Amino acid sequence: MRRSLLLPLMLWPVLTGSAQGPGTVDVRLFGAEGQDEATAVWADGQGILLAGETTSDIVMAEGQAVWAPGGPTGLKGFVTAFDTALNWSWSFAFVGSPDAPLEAPSTLAVRDVVRSPADSATAWVLYDAPVEGQWQSTLMGVHPEDGILARHSWSTGGVITSTALVPAGSGFIWVGSEAPTVVPGGNGGVRLGIWDGQTESSPTLAWLDGAEGHTPVAADWHADTLYIAAHGPDPAAPSTILMVAVISGNPTLVAKAPIADPDLAIVSLTAGPQGVAWSGTLQSTDGTLDAVYGRLNPSADPADPSLWGQSWIQETVSGSDRPARALHWMGDVVQCAARTTEAGAGGSGILVQTRFGETGAWFGQFAFGGTGEEDLHAMALDHEGRLLLAGSSNSWTELGPDNGSLDAALFRISTPQLQNGFETTAVQAVLPDAAFVGFGTPNDHTTDPTPIVTLRHGDRWPFAPETRWAIFDASGRLSALGHGGRWTCTGAEGWRIVVESDGRGHTLRRRLWVAP
Repeated sequence: MRRSLLLPLMLWPVLTGSAQGPGTVDVRLFGAEGQDEATAVWADGQGILLAGETTSDIVMAEGQAVWAPGGPTGLKGFVTAFDTALNWSWSFAFVGSPDAPLEAPSTLAVRDVVRSPADSATAWVLYDAPVEGQWQSTLMGVHPEDGILARHSWSTGGVITSTALVPAGSGFIWVGSEAPTVVPGGNGGVRLGIWDGQTESSPTLAWLDGAEGHTPVAADWHADTLYIAAHGPDPAAPSTILMVAVISGNPTLVAKAPIADPDLAIVSLTAGPQGVAWSGTLQSTDGTLDAVYGRLNPSADPADPSLWGQSWIQETVSGSDRPARALHWMGDVVQCAARTTEAGAGGSGILVQTRFGETGAWFGQFAFGGTGEEDLHAMALDHEGRLLLAGSSNSWTELGPDNGSLDAALFRISTPQLQNGFETTAVQAVLPDAAFVGFGTPNDHTTDPTPIVTLRHGDRWPFAPETRWAIFDASGRLSALGHGGRWTCTGAEGWRIVVESDGRGHTLRRRLWVAP
């Protein structure tokens, strides 16, 4: 029997599995029969936003995408919200081009997710997708009750690719690139846009002069300076960090920090009061991929203020592939993540090294993962300073019947203080029951295998004592939920969705037509 679908508009709100003592990892997994992966994470005092991509079969809700029984095929995007205790709050899914025909496969790339101070209830997802045959960048605001509030899209004569939406003061800076297709021989470069965080506003993109031929891969902001990790045209130093200041409202390139190694590809960076640190992957002489971490000098080259050097560079030598991933400052240490096959319970795991910020000296590491494959793409700190890692896993397949593929994953380290010899002493995972809702008209149910029931206003629907249930209305909003008992049919004429779970991984989804 096919298990329920990925990332509901409303998951069951009760999640178990909190940390039990020091050295534990809390895990939240969700996914279905396809490949599901988290690529971006945001954390603040209100909770956590997670965004990513999925190929799982999804029946989209009205307002999310072009919907039909079976849903759009191909790669879709999702955003889901948790509170500070990792309890699920709400979720939403979308296709790359909402106006594309249903039979046209969806594809997209989710780049970032943020919460704007101007509207803390709304999640803003940055993604790239082909629209009318041309890749463009879109910033989409999604509200848990009102659905999509705004779509701000950018397309030009070239191919627009976004990288990040970076918090900068009271607003954000959109970071991306453009590869011209109209002018032959054009080499493109970095584009930036300042966004005030308002729903009705959109960034106005402008070229970053002096960054021609560069492609940004990561960005961060600190002390009125934007730091961009980029791949550039210099064959001797293809990886570099661009330092950008906003002067009279205009982003201006003020300095560069090249990494003089033609075999190193920069991956990520983190900026804060402790400085600027970066991660990269090195193609070593033995043919393997090794993670490399570095930090910028605290000041510019005395002979050239537009040039910054490296304070330290540390290589993680390994006999197998160990590509670098994200990194993040935690006090005066930097937590440096990599994917590894040399640690963990089996398959590939996640390795996090603790390095002292002043010298890069290694003084601790820990690895975690299950018996399958793990990977990560983004890191953040929660409201208590605990480390969050967003990625994917297929280690806990017993939590999802008929699901042996990668699921989107959120890992939280239980303590902000990591010491040498840190070990994962307990891993707890929860895969909530899920139900995407899709709606049509009363005459379209002949092609939909979901059972149809007609109720009238005031009718009562009974549930078995052990059953957990939720009712959704035609906008995808949660109308009611409970455990056993009865539900009284109320509200206007139209579709409802009833999702029932026995708590053992079995879920039943019913479509209700409420008649007057």
